[in-house]
Formats: sequence, C-alpha cells, structure tokens
Amino acid sequence: MATIDPDFDETDLQSSNNPTLAQQIYASLEEDILLGKWLPGSQRSLRKLASQFDTSMQPVREAVGKLVGASALEIEPGRSVRVRRLERGEADEVWAMRMLLEGESAARFAQRNVPEQARQLYRFTDQLREAYDERDVLASMRSILDWNLALTNGADSPLLAETILQLRLRYVPFIAQTLALDIPFDHDFMQFTLHIQDELVYAIETGDSASARHLRASDLRSFQRYLYSRRGW
Repeated sequence: MATIDPDFDETDLQSSNNPTLAQQIYASLEEDILLGKWLPGSQRSLRKLASQFDTSMQPVREAVGKLVGASALEIEPGRSVRVRRLERGEADEVWAMRMLLEGESAARFAQRNVPEQARQLYRFTDQLREAYDERDVLASMRSILDWNLALTNGADSPLLAETILQLRLRYVPFIAQTLALDIPFDHDFMQFTLHIQDELVYAIETGDSASARHLRASDLRSFQRYLYSRRGW
C-alpha cells in the first residue's frame, strides 16, 4: 500500500514530484481496490478513512470523489462509501469492452516490435502459476494486476492505458470476490489459461499483432466463463 508522507503540507502546489495529499490517498485507495482488498458491497466511512490516513476529511473526500467518478465506489448515507456490485448485465458489457480495448492494446504491443519488453511478461505468468497452485487469492490478484499492467503499458498509449485502468477499477473487486469463493479451483482451466497467456506473449514477442489481438480476446473470454461458472451464472 502507498504510504502518506507525515511531513507533507497539503497547501503545497500540485506537481508531478510533489503530489497533493488527496492524490496520495487516491493512489493508496486505488491500489487496494486493484488488489481486491475491497470486495463488492464492503463499506468505509469517510471519518475512518481520514483517521486511517491521519488527515482531515477534505483530502479524503477529494480522493473518494475521483473513485466515485470512476464508478469504483458509490456514496452511501451517513458519509460512507461502498464498493459497487457488478451485476450480470454490467459484467457482460465490461468483458465485451475488455476484449475490444485489451485486444487492441496487445496488438499495439506486438506492433512495437520490442521482444525484450515482451519477454518480461513470462515472469508474471510464472508468478500467476505459482499463486494459483498455492490457492493464494491475494498473491493471485497481485500477479494478475502486474501482468495486466505490463501488457497494457507495452502498447505505449497513455490514453488507452487510462481507459483500461478506469474499467479495471469497476471489475477487479468482482474477480477477487469470485476467486475467494469456497469452491475448488479448476486445475485444468488454470493450466489452459496460462498456456494461452504464454502463447500471447510469444505472439507479442514475435511481432504478430493479429494473433496477439485474437489470443488476448480468447484469454479474456475463457477467464470470463470460468468466473461465471464459479458464480453459477
């Protein structure tokens, strides 16, 4: 989790090297959501968040407001916020958008022809394999986040990366909650999806943008079906 500088003066001007207190709080809350530490339906009061970060309510309101604007959180009565639940219809739409955006991202990564950068993804796939084998949900979420960020950043498109991140804030709590269900993991599925990811990395490494686009969509589609089956959808 990101830490808050106790000596930071929130009256300082905003800059890339001197983020405001609200930005620091936002980064910390965003990371918690992206790691699946906040599950759908979980609530936090603004007062408790202010106490957690040892600050006044104003920077907390500012940080939380951005997450509400990104549809990651929703306002509750009594000065509290709640992680939004992802219902079936919205989940279907989210995955359709993921296939379009992340397929494009994978294709652009391949088009850049940077095999050394592409090969770094194998390390995250190995971490995913280990986390799945150990049934460690938090480690799995960390590895999924690292893998997805590396894949997205490889496209070298800040606008595309920002759009994908905003969407990710909506669905990651759903993934964490689904993986945490008291249902045995499907070992065969895990091996299958990790194999697709290895093939995807190879396509990016060799500059095959068409295959990269197709394999990313296939990877997402298979993961969607697996999550839905765990939820009985």
